[in-house]
Amino acid sequence: MAASAAVGAGALGLGAIVSLAATSAAADVTGILMAGVIAAVGFFILPARRRRAKEVMRAKVTAVREKLVRALRAEFEREMTRGRQRIEGAIAPYSRFVRAEHGKLIAMRGELEGIAHEIRALRVRIEGGGPAEAPGSRG
Repeated sequence: MAASAAVGAGALGLGAIVSLAATSAAADVTGILMAGVIAAVGFFILPARRRRAKEVMRAKVTAVREKLVRALRAEFEREMTRGRQRIEGAIAPYSRFVRAEHGKLIAMRGELEGIAHEIRALRVRIEGGGPAEAPGSRG
Protein backbone atom coordinates (compact mmCIF):
# COMPACT_ATOMS: atom_id res chain seq x y z
CA MET A 1 0.00 0.00 0.00
CA ALA A 2 2.87 2.36 0.80
CA ALA A 3 4.48 1.58 -2.56
CA SER A 4 1.21 2.40 -4.33
CA ALA A 5 0.98 5.70 -2.49
CA ALA A 6 4.61 6.46 -3.37
CA VAL A 7 3.94 5.71 -7.04
CA GLY A 8 0.87 7.92 -6.91
CA ALA A 9 2.82 10.72 -5.27
CA GLY A 10 5.57 10.27 -7.82
CA ALA A 11 3.03 10.46 -10.59
CA LEU A 12 1.60 13.68 -9.21
CA GLY A 13 5.11 15.08 -8.83
CA LEU A 14 5.91 14.11 -12.42
CA GLY A 15 2.70 15.74 -13.55
CA ALA A 16 3.60 18.90 -11.68
CA ILE A 17 7.08 18.97 -13.19
CA VAL A 18 5.68 18.43 -16.69
CA SER A 19 3.11 21.17 -16.05
CA LEU A 20 5.72 23.64 -14.92
CA ALA A 21 8.07 22.78 -17.76
CA ALA A 22 5.46 23.23 -20.47
CA THR A 23 4.25 26.70 -21.32
CA SER A 24 1.24 25.86 -23.38
CA ALA A 25 -2.17 24.72 -22.16
CA ALA A 26 -1.88 21.50 -24.19
CA ALA A 27 1.31 20.60 -22.41
CA ASP A 28 -0.42 21.22 -19.08
CA VAL A 29 -3.27 18.89 -20.02
CA THR A 30 -0.84 16.26 -21.29
CA GLY A 31 1.16 16.41 -18.07
CA ILE A 32 -1.96 16.09 -15.96
CA LEU A 33 -3.19 13.18 -18.10
CA MET A 34 0.22 11.49 -17.83
CA ALA A 35 0.13 11.92 -14.06
CA GLY A 36 -3.36 10.39 -14.01
CA VAL A 37 -2.22 7.40 -16.08
CA ILE A 38 0.78 6.79 -13.83
CA ALA A 39 -1.44 7.09 -10.75
CA ALA A 40 -3.89 4.57 -12.25
CA VAL A 41 -1.02 2.18 -12.88
CA GLY A 42 0.09 2.63 -9.27
CA PHE A 43 -3.37 2.07 -7.81
CA PHE A 44 -4.62 -0.81 -9.97
CA ILE A 45 -1.92 -2.69 -11.82
CA LEU A 46 0.79 -2.84 -9.17
CA PRO A 47 -1.45 -4.27 -6.40
CA ALA A 48 -2.71 -6.93 -8.82
CA ARG A 49 0.86 -7.90 -9.69
CA ARG A 50 1.79 -7.94 -6.01
CA ARG A 51 -1.14 -10.26 -5.27
CA ARG A 52 -0.10 -12.55 -8.11
CA ALA A 53 3.52 -12.56 -6.89
CA LYS A 54 2.34 -13.48 -3.38
CA GLU A 55 0.29 -16.38 -4.76
CA VAL A 56 3.26 -17.64 -6.77
CA MET A 57 5.47 -17.34 -3.69
CA ARG A 58 2.95 -19.26 -1.54
CA ALA A 59 2.81 -22.03 -4.14
CA LYS A 60 6.60 -22.27 -4.26
CA VAL A 61 6.89 -22.29 -0.46
CA THR A 62 4.24 -25.02 -0.25
CA ALA A 63 6.08 -27.13 -2.84
CA VAL A 64 9.39 -26.72 -1.00
CA ARG A 65 7.72 -27.56 2.31
CA GLU A 66 6.17 -30.75 0.89
CA LYS A 67 9.50 -31.78 -0.63
CA LEU A 68 11.24 -31.19 2.69
CA VAL A 69 8.66 -33.23 4.59
CA ARG A 70 9.06 -36.12 2.12
CA ALA A 71 12.85 -35.99 2.40
CA LEU A 72 12.75 -35.86 6.20
CA ARG A 73 10.29 -38.75 6.38
CA ALA A 74 12.42 -40.90 4.04
CA GLU A 75 15.58 -40.13 6.02
CA PHE A 76 13.83 -40.88 9.31
CA GLU A 77 12.64 -44.26 8.00
CA ARG A 78 16.17 -45.12 6.76
CA GLU A 79 17.63 -44.25 10.15
CA MET A 80 14.96 -46.30 11.92
CA THR A 81 15.85 -49.31 9.76
CA ARG A 82 19.58 -48.85 10.40
CA GLY A 83 18.98 -48.49 14.13
CA ARG A 84 16.85 -51.63 14.26
CA GLN A 85 19.54 -53.55 12.35
CA ARG A 86 22.25 -52.33 14.74
CA ILE A 87 20.17 -53.37 17.75
CA GLU A 88 19.42 -56.78 16.26
CA GLY A 89 23.12 -57.25 15.51
CA ALA A 90 24.06 -56.26 19.04
CA ILE A 91 21.63 -58.68 20.72
CA ALA A 92 22.15 -61.58 18.26
CA PRO A 93 24.75 -63.37 20.47
CA TYR A 94 22.43 -63.17 23.47
CA SER A 95 19.49 -64.43 21.42
CA ARG A 96 21.53 -67.45 20.28
CA PHE A 97 22.57 -68.11 23.87
CA VAL A 98 18.97 -67.96 25.12
CA ARG A 99 17.80 -70.32 22.36
CA ALA A 100 20.59 -72.78 23.18
CA GLU A 101 19.82 -72.68 26.89
CA HIS A 102 16.12 -73.11 26.18
CA GLY A 103 16.91 -76.24 24.19
CA LYS A 104 19.02 -77.58 27.07
CA LEU A 105 16.22 -76.89 29.54
CA ILE A 106 13.70 -78.75 27.40
CA ALA A 107 16.07 -81.73 27.20
CA MET A 108 16.57 -81.68 30.99
CA ARG A 109 12.82 -81.48 31.51
CA GLY A 110 12.38 -84.62 29.44
CA GLU A 111 15.04 -86.41 31.47
CA LEU A 112 13.48 -85.26 34.76
CA GLU A 113 10.04 -86.44 33.66
CA GLY A 114 11.55 -89.83 32.79
CA ILE A 115 13.27 -90.04 36.20
CA ALA A 116 10.04 -88.99 37.96
CA HIS A 117 8.22 -91.77 36.09
CA GLU A 118 10.83 -94.30 37.20
CA ILE A 119 10.55 -93.10 40.81
CA ARG A 120 6.76 -93.53 40.71
CA ALA A 121 7.17 -97.01 39.29
CA LEU A 122 9.65 -97.92 42.02
CA ARG A 123 7.29 -96.62 44.73
CA VAL A 124 4.45 -98.68 43.32
CA ARG A 125 6.70 -101.71 43.22
CA ILE A 126 7.98 -101.16 46.76
CA GLU A 127 4.55 -100.47 48.20
CA GLY A 128 2.70 -103.06 46.16
CA GLY A 129 5.24 -105.81 46.32
CA GLY A 130 5.18 -106.63 42.61
CA PRO A 131 6.97 -105.63 39.46
CA ALA A 132 5.26 -102.64 37.98
CA GLU A 133 7.88 -101.77 35.43
CA ALA A 134 11.39 -102.83 34.73
CA PRO A 135 13.92 -100.51 36.38
CA GLY A 136 16.13 -98.58 34.06
CA SER A 137 13.49 -98.21 31.34
CA ARG A 138 12.46 -94.66 30.80
CA GLY A 139 9.22 -93.94 29.04
